[in-house]
Amino acid sequence: MLPEKRPTIIDVALAAKVGASTVSRHVRGGQSVSARVAKRIDAAIAELGYEPNTLARGLRVGRSRTIGVLFPHVNNVFFGNAMRTIQVAAQRSGFTVMLLMHQEDPSLQMDQLISLKRSQVDGIILVPAAESNVEHVRQLLGKTPVVAFDRPLGNSIDSVTLHNRLAGRQATEHLLWHKHQHIISIIAPYKLHPLEARLRGYKDAMDEAGKKSETLVCRDETQLQSDLWHALRRKRAPATAILSMSYSVTIAILSALRDCKIPLREVGFIGVDDLEFASFLNPPITAVAQPAEQFAQLAFEQLLRRIEGNEEPAAKISLPALLVVRSSCGCKAE
Repeated sequence: MLPEKRPTIIDVALAAKVGASTVSRHVRGGQSVSARVAKRIDAAIAELGYEPNTLARGLRVGRSRTIGVLFPHVNNVFFGNAMRTIQVAAQRSGFTVMLLMHQEDPSLQMDQLISLKRSQVDGIILVPAAESNVEHVRQLLGKTPVVAFDRPLGNSIDSVTLHNRLAGRQATEHLLWHKHQHIISIIAPYKLHPLEARLRGYKDAMDEAGKKSETLVCRDETQLQSDLWHALRRKRAPATAILSMSYSVTIAILSALRDCKIPLREVGFIGVDDLEFASFLNPPITAVAQPAEQFAQLAFEQLLRRIEGNEEPAAKISLPALLVVRSSCGCKAE
C-alpha cells in the first residue's frame, strides 16, 4: 500500500475556493484576508489535516525558525525555570528550541556551538563556560546572533545578568545586621564572573563594617568538611555565619554540616540562588533569588530583535536580586 499523500497548500486552496497565495498569507498571519475567507481556509485546513512546512518556508527566506540554547546544565531551579520560560516564549513566536549542555567545559562548549551552527539555528542563548574566549566564539559563529545569559561575554555581545556584586553585598549586609562578627564566604573553584563579582560585594560590605574577610573554596566534599569544621569550631575567632555563593555550593555546605554533625541553626546562613526545597529545611534557608523567568524572557526578546535585524550596540541588561528572608539568617519565622 502506498503511503497516504500529505495535503498541500494547493489542496487547501481548492477546498476553500481561494488562491494558493491567499492561503499562504493567512498561514503566515497576514492581515489582508477577510474573516469570512479566513474561516473557510481554517475549515479546509482542519478537514484535510494540512500542516505548513515551516522549515522549508524558513529556509527559503534564510531562516530555520530554530534557536539554540547552550547551558552548562539544567540541574538547578534557576536554569530549569529559565529553560522553561525560553521554551514557552519561543513557541509563542513560532520557534523551535534546540537545547545543548557544556558541563562548564570550554572545549565541549565549542563543539556544541559547532553543532548549533551546522544546524543553521537563527540565534543562540549562551551561558558561557568558565574562561570562555569571546573572540573564538564570535569567529566560530560569524553573524549568528548570540545573547549571553547569566554571565557576560565580552563587550560586543548582548548579555542579561544579575547585578552580582550588589547581590553579594546585600546578603553580607543582612548577616552583619544580625550582629555576626565573623562571616565566611564559600565559593566554587571556577573563574566565573558572577562568582567573582559576588565575592567582591561580600568583601565590600565586610571592609566597610571593619570586619575581616575569609573565603573558602569548595573543591571537594572531604576538603570542605575539614575546612568548615575548622572555621566553625576553632577557639580563636570562629565563624558565626556563612555566605554561600551559588546553588551547588549551598548543597555541598548542607552535606558537610550534616557530616560534621553541626546543626544549621547554630550558624547564620544565606545562599545565593534559591533552593526548591529551602522552605522545608530546619531552619528554612534565607536566599538571594535570581528572577529566572524575567532573565529568560529578556534574553529571548533581545535575541529575537537581533534575528529580525536590529544592529544597535550591544545591550547590557543587569537585574537586581531579591533577598528571600526566611530564618537561617537569624530572622524569626513569621
